Formats: sequence, structure tokens, C-alpha cells
Amino acid sequence: MSIDHNAPPRRRGRPPAQQAGLLEERVLQVATALFMERGFGRTTLDLVAQQAEVGKSSLYTRYPSKGALFDAVVSHSIQAMFDHMAPVPQSLDFAQRLQTIGEILIDGLLHPRCVALMRITAAEAGNFPGLALKAYQVSLEGSVEYVLMAIGTTRAGNADAQLRALAQRFVEVAVQPLSFQAAFGVEAELLRLRAPACVKDAVALLKDRILVLVGE
Repeated sequence: MSIDHNAPPRRRGRPPAQQAGLLEERVLQVATALFMERGFGRTTLDLVAQQAEVGKSSLYTRYPSKGALFDAVVSHSIQAMFDHMAPVPQSLDFAQRLQTIGEILIDGLLHPRCVALMRITAAEAGNFPGLALKAYQVSLEGSVEYVLMAIGTTRAGNADAQLRALAQRFVEVAVQPLSFQAAFGVEAELLRLRAPACVKDAVALLKDRILVLVGE
């Protein structure tokens, strides 16, 4: 085999950003599937590297531990859920908007992938308490941000902290109880049927207090 001495030298080092992004996406997809199929304990970084067709050194550079990889999987899955949520029509009145917000959030968190990941983090909470807490915080903070965005507020100042606290309370009352029930095995379809009434109760409890801060 002849060597072309005029050929440009092969580039070494980090892959281009686009290629690196695709590689990370593939790793996270493979890791998500393995965690859901095998659980946390029986999933290994070596197995992820093998099935994602990525070098072990490259994988360990990005994720030095299985906990770090699982953290990334949970954050990526939750962010993907929020990215795919439809915007809430601003033409609805405020109570209708809150009702729609709650039902959309419940439907997203009842997705089989979200339920499976929540069960895994709960099962590993004793060994990895920080991991379980991070998963909870990512889900809660994403839900609160979605509520604030959907009600269309851009207020700043002292009202922000109060409004954020009320948005979090709305998530805690309307959304989390059904999400937690799903993690303990209650059928998702049954919970979806109960969702409108649960959200309606939360709207009735918190709507007027939120309205005062939003100024509608």
C-alpha cells in the first residue's frame, strides 16, 4: 500500500463540536436504555462504552463514575421532556392556563421513561443520596420554570421570589402526588384520569394568590 506524502496530516485531539455532540447524544441514549432495562446496579460504564461504540477512555473522561453518567441521563431525559412540551395558549383565561399547565406536566412526568428513572433514583437513594436529590431538584426546578413561562410572567424584584414559591407550591400540590404514585406502581392511565380533578383543586387553592403577583 502506497503512502501519499502530499496528503494533509490527520488531525488529532478533540473531535469537532458537532461530532462530539452526536457522540454524547448516542452515549446518553444507550445509557438511558441500559439503566431502564438493567437498573443501576447491573449497568456498567464498560457496557455503555461497548454498546455506544465509544472508547472507554473517552467515556471515562466525560463521565468518571457511573453516578456521573446516571446524573447526566436523568438531567437529559427531564430536559428532553420539557423541550417537547407544547406552549400553553395565552388566549386562555388564567384559571384555564393553570389547569392546562398542570395537566401537561402530569402527562410528561407519567411517561414510562420518567417513571422508570424516578424508581431507579429512589432505589439508589441510600447508596447515592446526592444523586437522588439532584434528580428530584432537576425535575422540580424544570416544572417550576415551565409554570412561570406558561403563565407569561416577566416580573422582577421582590415579587419574583414570592411568585416562584407559589409556582413551586402549585407543582407540589397538583403534579407531584400523582408522579410519586406512579413511581410506586399505580397505573399511569388511572392517574391521567384523575389528573384534571387534582389540578382543579390546586388551581382553586392557589389561583387568586398567584393572580395578585402576576397582576392579571
